[in-house]
Amino acid sequence: MTGGNIDSMKNSVKVLVLFAALLCSCAPTPEALSPGQLEARHLNSLGVVAMDQHNYIRGRENFSAAVQLDPNYATAHANLGISLYSLGRYDSASVALHRALDIDEEHLHASYTLGLIYHAQGSDHERALKLFHHVARRDPEDHLVRYYLGRTQGKLGQADSAMAAFRRVIELDGANVSAYYALAQAQRQAGDLDGWRATLETFNRLSQAGLEGVSSAYQGQGKYAEAVADTPFRGSPLERNQAATFESAPAPGGLAPDASWLTAVDADSDGRVDLLTEGTDGQPQLLRNIGPRFEPSKLWDFGDMGVATAVTLADIDDDGDKDAAFSGSVAGIGLQDDGHFQPVTTDFDRCVDAVFGDLDHDGDADIACAGNKLGLWSNDGTGHFRDITASAEGDGARTRQVLFSDLDTDRDVDILTAGGTGFGLYSNNRDGTFTDVAATRGLKGADIRALAVADFAANGSMDVAAVSGSGASLFVNEGTQFTENSLDMVADANGLIGADLDNDGDIDLLAYGEQGVTASMSTADGFAPTEAISTAPTRALVVVDVDDDGRLDVITPAALLFNRIPAGGSVRIHLAGLNSNPDAFGTRVEVKTASSRQVQELRGGSGDPPTLHFGIGAEEKVEFVRVLWPSGVRQTELDTVHTGRLKITEVNRKGTSCPILYAWDGERFRFVSDILGGAIIGYLVGPDQYYTPDSDEYLPVRQLAPTATGDYVLQIGNQLEEIIYLDAAELVAVDHPTGTELYPGERLLSEPPYPAFHAHALSQAQPLARITDGSDQDVTALLSHLDDNWYSAFERLSIHGYAEPYSLTLDLGDMALGSHPVLLAHGWVDYAHSSSNWAAAERGLALFPPRLEARSGAQDWRTVTLDMGVPAGLPKDMLYDLEGVFPATATDAQLRITTNTPVYWDRFLLGLVDDDASTQVHRRAFAMADLHWRGYPRHEAIHGSFAFRYDYDDVETEASWGTHGGAFTRYGVVTSLLEDIDDRFVVMFHGDEVTLKVAADSFPPLKPGWQRTFLFYADGFGKDMDHHSAHSLTVEPLPFHSMSRYPYGPEQNYPVTAEHVDYVLDYNTRWIKGYYR
Repeated sequence: MTGGNIDSMKNSVKVLVLFAALLCSCAPTPEALSPGQLEARHLNSLGVVAMDQHNYIRGRENFSAAVQLDPNYATAHANLGISLYSLGRYDSASVALHRALDIDEEHLHASYTLGLIYHAQGSDHERALKLFHHVARRDPEDHLVRYYLGRTQGKLGQADSAMAAFRRVIELDGANVSAYYALAQAQRQAGDLDGWRATLETFNRLSQAGLEGVSSAYQGQGKYAEAVADTPFRGSPLERNQAATFESAPAPGGLAPDASWLTAVDADSDGRVDLLTEGTDGQPQLLRNIGPRFEPSKLWDFGDMGVATAVTLADIDDDGDKDAAFSGSVAGIGLQDDGHFQPVTTDFDRCVDAVFGDLDHDGDADIACAGNKLGLWSNDGTGHFRDITASAEGDGARTRQVLFSDLDTDRDVDILTAGGTGFGLYSNNRDGTFTDVAATRGLKGADIRALAVADFAANGSMDVAAVSGSGASLFVNEGTQFTENSLDMVADANGLIGADLDNDGDIDLLAYGEQGVTASMSTADGFAPTEAISTAPTRALVVVDVDDDGRLDVITPAALLFNRIPAGGSVRIHLAGLNSNPDAFGTRVEVKTASSRQVQELRGGSGDPPTLHFGIGAEEKVEFVRVLWPSGVRQTELDTVHTGRLKITEVNRKGTSCPILYAWDGERFRFVSDILGGAIIGYLVGPDQYYTPDSDEYLPVRQLAPTATGDYVLQIGNQLEEIIYLDAAELVAVDHPTGTELYPGERLLSEPPYPAFHAHALSQAQPLARITDGSDQDVTALLSHLDDNWYSAFERLSIHGYAEPYSLTLDLGDMALGSHPVLLAHGWVDYAHSSSNWAAAERGLALFPPRLEARSGAQDWRTVTLDMGVPAGLPKDMLYDLEGVFPATATDAQLRITTNTPVYWDRFLLGLVDDDASTQVHRRAFAMADLHWRGYPRHEAIHGSFAFRYDYDDVETEASWGTHGGAFTRYGVVTSLLEDIDDRFVVMFHGDEVTLKVAADSFPPLKPGWQRTFLFYADGFGKDMDHHSAHSLTVEPLPFHSMSRYPYGPEQNYPVTAEHVDYVLDYNTRWIKGYYR
């Protein structure tokens, strides 16, 4: 999937890496640095990572420590200034930036950021202009430098120069919304009304299209206001330019010398790589690694499967066993059962090479096939496949090779193909379809015979090496485009593989074919001249560590080639998916050492290794391993391993929920619960079907006391991987007679109409007579008290948020039902994600909400409602009104609840509404609302579940979340935005908090004989980063209450009234780059 946020991010990554390389070229070499200076650079790199994660406090701490160790480290001083600037500490930032310029007067980052401070403070526009001119002279093509140059010239009354600067910005970046707006303002002030109208019309059009402008937030003001690392994506300081030295040994016995395929696998789970290959009889043959020899094994029995052109392995049906996809005339699936492979009929249309990957990110292994044309098959998770080839519209030409890779770094897998007509690059649209963007991205050529994809250029993105009839090329991924560079290697190779053969952190390139096997070693200056390591013709090759010495060896049908290159250390990483596909195909892994950063992807082709091998050269340890799973979960392992093997299992992480509410109880801010659980937008409930959000909620706040200043104070925080669009907030006081309990009629429904607000004053609420489940087990004692012991005796499916249908029967007994009964239920829901619903649809499954049935006496069950609702999110109450469900004279009244939604009920009570007890409702808007950074209060996972309880005072400063790209609301007072439901949102980034205050004496005194219950009211929306949620990578397009659905079509748009345009320009100025790595 492509997008402006992603492209901008990648361009910045590219420039950052190039700039870091320039800094390194001027700085001392690693050999010339003292241990303290090396540690300073390590701390600086950690600070840059923290800043990328928008953890400015951690960044500042790391940069401060770096300059303590190396006081003359200009880049660390500049980065310290940038972190302080991001925290709003302008005076301290200025000191650090001046220190950087004292050391290096040409430091562009320090000059530019210091200019931003002078500009923001309005204290010295002349000095700001001088600094911006200095940077612009050295980088005349940077559009944001030009933008601030124009802004400053405008402040100084240099109108013509300012307009010229803004026009130059538009030439450099035609989508810069802020430049159009600034130019329009300047034109109006200059009296050019025609120009003003034309420019403003363009501005409005671009704004409605969701394009972003400049912001005051980190990553919103250009690359020179971003922290920079001295450690590029490049290998460790190990001796390079070494010869590719390999020792040849006989090929494993039982392997056909002209075998057309080899597959590496750990078949017996002993940590050694075994081989599956074409045996001498043409049948699949397993060869076990008994170190460092291979011998034929009967561990797997393939029966008479026929002769295959390739066999690829994956756990197709999520049963823990490797299954097989057979290519060739016998193309099909073999499901393994205790070592025996049973054929499953699947027409793969003469597939010559099948590869596994999760096309739709629903947690199972799908298939792409090379052959007569590109073929795509979607797995339903049980091993049954559906042909979805038509979802990738291509030229229908024959393909020689296909592979999966995230080639635009947006957290979804794309498809790359090679064939006689050239490349196909099918970008994932996240809706089950793919678009071929090869030509527009610069992947051009004909008669492509072989591909290899890896981070060859060491810039954090996946590059493409290719062999065609006219030669070999390396296409360097520069974000939005690939740039072609010629490669000096054998042109008639029919296979390419990238691997770090000398463990220096760079990816080397192997080519194989009729000419044998050659190696092109990566050096600081590119690839060294090709070296032959075997002259025996070969049609297949795998690269694995056969002898467990930390170096990658090469296996061909003709020989076993042991790596004898003098090499440094290495780390071998084995991945296991949990919510992702079990084999973790499509996972992106970054390994950071003191001197290098490397990125690799795990893929599911027949020649791909089952583990990832990272060379770390002379380094003794890995500083961190960052994993981005196909499910979207980001996981970081710190100080994990020195050298050797590392197994990483995907964490079962809750990425989304709702905003979290805290209230001052007289002593501390106490966790209340989450809110707006039904306000999610872009939530996929079925193919091309999206949930209609319930945008408001009333939440009881039962422990609320005024502060010493006489205010009621609440905090609402965004703590998970989502955006919160908060539109309105009120504190509602409901007065009711003493002795009654107050509950709002809240419950989460699956579709409109949603319940209207009603405050129920209950005169009594007591446990039910008896509760049984579908197995007639008595669970009355379990469900009569609030104690965090929930009913969970239902069978959960492998799809998150789905269960087998189950029932609970509630016996109300002979209670007085005529007065006005209600069912009061307490519990929580483990929500299905958009990807869950996509996966369920693949299997023909769908969630159905709790169905409520009733009977009394000898009556049969009758349906009361198909959707009684559930508690909205974390543990809380819901109320269902039973008025009229039973006749007043009913005895032996029973209710039955049936669903396949995992609802963890804690308590059921039967309440009686006192209809004679009136209530009085007092609503108050908050007198003060302030948006600011808070961080991430730690949580207790009750019983290890996703029922979280938060501690407001125990705060973490970082979280492993991705970042939506777009314009968030700037920090500061936002009171006016929350006064009315008007689609002017406080757009909250994760880690943000809104403090809400209202005077306690603004509420009337309580009458004698009455008591008061407070409700917090909120209206707004939320959006997660699930692959199948609509617009899940960006803030925009903004929602609005009158939209027919989200995503809305081109016939609708966010309001463009003067009030809304002013809101967007004045408030949503904190632009943040999407961060998906």
